[in-house]
Amino acid sequence: MNIIETKELSFSYKRENDEKVVLDGLNIDIKEGSFTAIIGHNGSGKSTFAKHINAILLPCGGSITVCGIDTSDEKKLYELRKSAGMVFQNPDNQIVATIVEEDVAFGLENLAIDREEMHRRVEAALKAVNMYEHRKRAPHLLSGGQKQRVAIAGILAMQPRCIVLDEPTAMLDPQGRREVMDTILSLNRENNITIVLITHYMDEAAKADRVIVLDKGKVRFDAPPREVFREEEKLRDLGLSVPDSTALVHALRKKGINIEKETLTPKECAEEILSVTVDIRTRLKR
Repeated sequence: MNIIETKELSFSYKRENDEKVVLDGLNIDIKEGSFTAIIGHNGSGKSTFAKHINAILLPCGGSITVCGIDTSDEKKLYELRKSAGMVFQNPDNQIVATIVEEDVAFGLENLAIDREEMHRRVEAALKAVNMYEHRKRAPHLLSGGQKQRVAIAGILAMQPRCIVLDEPTAMLDPQGRREVMDTILSLNRENNITIVLITHYMDEAAKADRVIVLDKGKVRFDAPPREVFREEEKLRDLGLSVPDSTALVHALRKKGINIEKETLTPKECAEEILSVTVDIRTRLKR
């Protein structure tokens, strides 16, 4: 079942003398329970697409439906945003309370959720992102990764079917990035929440079930990570890279070392290199 469907989705920003086309007739279907990463260089349209999922932006042409709701239907905006939550790049822009658990409860209070139910949801959401022990702390005392997990918990408490994350790790250090990515993977695999991740980190995209590459508002690639990152030269032409482990294997192949498997992680890369160690030593001595 598709949770997100676009049909010839188009969007333009009007400028003084003309307009800039950002999305150009996109046809993208995303299945419920999947984990989709969307990548592209700056200006490719990936963040603009993400904002259409939550009806922050509305189509200039075509349509997009989320959970069966046409995003242009103003009467169903409340229902739409309950079904598809949005997490932004800077967690400070989403944290509004002075205590963690109060911040997670903020959206529920606006919905007039029963107090007992609210406490249950807040507790469950904080435990899901491994932040329950920090529930009484002030958000400004948390690390960047912890703040982002609190922001995710605030969305999770609304019980969405889909969470859209627009470069949620861009402002975080490596530890914070790992914490957030572990949370995202857990929510997808254990809670069956549909994840749409906008990222410029290729190692994060490699963790998804599917990678969509946007360029000038059009889909250039749409396939599982191994298939997409196999096209290293084409991706570099689009201003993109591949995961470091993938790039290393490609470089070794150019040296004549026969590594058949496409690797996405350091562990996979190490295993493949180990399997051809003798061949590598022989060829590098030449």
